[in-house]
Amino acid sequence: MNASGHFQFSNSTIDCRQSLYQPGISLQRHYHDSTWVVFAFSGSLSLTMRSSETILAPRSLFYLPAGEMHANVFGSHGAGVFITAVDPGWIGNRLEIVNADADRPRIAPPGYLRSLALKMYEEFKSPDTLSDLIVEGAFLELLGRWFREGCHQPSDAPAWMRRVKALLQDSFRDPVSLNDAAQVAGVHPSHVAREFHRLYGMTVGDYLRKLRVEFVAERLLQPQKDTPSLTDLALCAGFSSHAHMASMFKRATGMTPTEYRKAHGITSIR
Repeated sequence: MNASGHFQFSNSTIDCRQSLYQPGISLQRHYHDSTWVVFAFSGSLSLTMRSSETILAPRSLFYLPAGEMHANVFGSHGAGVFITAVDPGWIGNRLEIVNADADRPRIAPPGYLRSLALKMYEEFKSPDTLSDLIVEGAFLELLGRWFREGCHQPSDAPAWMRRVKALLQDSFRDPVSLNDAAQVAGVHPSHVAREFHRLYGMTVGDYLRKLRVEFVAERLLQPQKDTPSLTDLALCAGFSSHAHMASMFKRATGMTPTEYRKAHGITSIR
């Protein structure tokens, strides 16, 4: 670690800190006594937790319950993170909807809830007499929206909806319409649209775009010899053009495809 900052908002008892990690630094398996929400604002890092490894790109968020064992490795450009930490009972005392979900780690994709994380970060950097209240409000809104998304688990979905989701996952690179989904489900297209949004918190189109962006992100991190040109990759993922892919990718991750590769230590691209 080459730089850090720390500030505790005493009224809300929220502990905030900024940490900048040097390239290649690794932290062996450890845990924290507090519950953490971490916003990665620069660089990249890998998070190993419950035998699963995830690469966190800039503007990603992860929620780490107190006592959760994990390990970190920071990327070739290092990483900057903003940490918000609270006592384990703090969340349950303020958010009734949390219940058992407070004990489950979770990761949000780049861009999701970013505005609330940035609001807390700006107050942390330049606190005044109202910052305590602003940080607490933003933190509760962030957690409330994040946990509410988890209230509808995949097991809530009827069999016909699971068929719809399987269709989208199998065919996301092809043109898929609501009529296609409705035929698989055996229900009206409007019912598919309404119930999909209720269960998964996004439209069918948003879900297809999410799958395409995730496909592109995965392919961008493959060895250079295995990665097609950006134009070919865009068409392979189902986007209409290189420009369309770049626009949607930046909207989702906050970075262009080239910037994304550089953030993960890959400096050349065709």
